[in-house]
Amino acid sequence: MDGQFRTRDLYLSAFLKVAEVPMLPNEQEDGVTLFVFEDPDGIVRQLKDEYFSDFARVKALSYTRALKELKASLPRLPKHA
Repeated sequence: MDGQFRTRDLYLSAFLKVAEVPMLPNEQEDGVTLFVFEDPDGIVRQLKDEYFSDFARVKALSYTRALKELKASLPRLPKHA
């Protein structure tokens, strides 16, 4: 492991942001955005387990803000005429 966690999951990424996991710049892989987080201690696995088992709790407004920030970081698709 390189001490990083990558995911395509926008909603999990918003949760990790609210959980204050340090985020690195997004990466592109085959036209898909990967959200990249620092994970030197392996804490993301525990947080991910909480998230997917529905035990995770976050402040709703903080989660909404994190989602908006992540969406804004996605590359814009060209508009068709």
